[in-house]
Amino acid sequence: MPVDPVRLDPGNHVDPGTGRCLMEHVSVLAGEPFRAWPRCTHPAVAALATQVNDRCSPVGRAALVRRAEALTRADSDDPALTWRLVAHAAASVLALRPGDPGALRRIVRARRAARAWRTAVPHRLARRLPRWAVVGCGLAALDELVAAVHALLAVTGPPGSPERDIALVALLDTVLDDVLDDRPDAPPTPALPVPRTPVREEQYA
Repeated sequence: MPVDPVRLDPGNHVDPGTGRCLMEHVSVLAGEPFRAWPRCTHPAVAALATQVNDRCSPVGRAALVRRAEALTRADSDDPALTWRLVAHAAASVLALRPGDPGALRRIVRARRAARAWRTAVPHRLARRLPRWAVVGCGLAALDELVAAVHALLAVTGPPGSPERDIALVALLDTVLDDVLDDRPDAPPTPALPVPRTPVREEQYA
């Protein structure tokens, strides 16, 4: 018998019978308890994926189902990961609105914060620390990540538009490419995205 396609909905749900968002679907695929914050996915990635899920149209969410399996492997031991995602969101804004001053300032903050965390928690140390300690390094930046996604929404099409769906799904794809490349045999400090517009940090100090 054919299997009914998975339908993703916005928001959180009590159980799969009442619906599921993208990250709740990921928890099912990973064999974890049904929830929007599965342990297999770094919380910063889960937070961004949740924003994408909730801001996409039904058509956009249908495309997100194909990203669920990759999200089951989207974890990282980089203490600067949240700031990397902030920079990716800001770079997405710059792709649509070159020279946007808010996005440029956000990338500068992300670069500085990433350097600070990698100095305080070198890669070798991060790989020896408990997962909760490494993950906790970026929790303070989650509000900045949400703000960066909202800034992207402001320069895309209106809610429900194909333009908005395309921008959000592309951002999630960029994040997944980054995080899934962050393997033990990969360089310990993945580069932050470089906008086409040169960023002079002293200009945004």
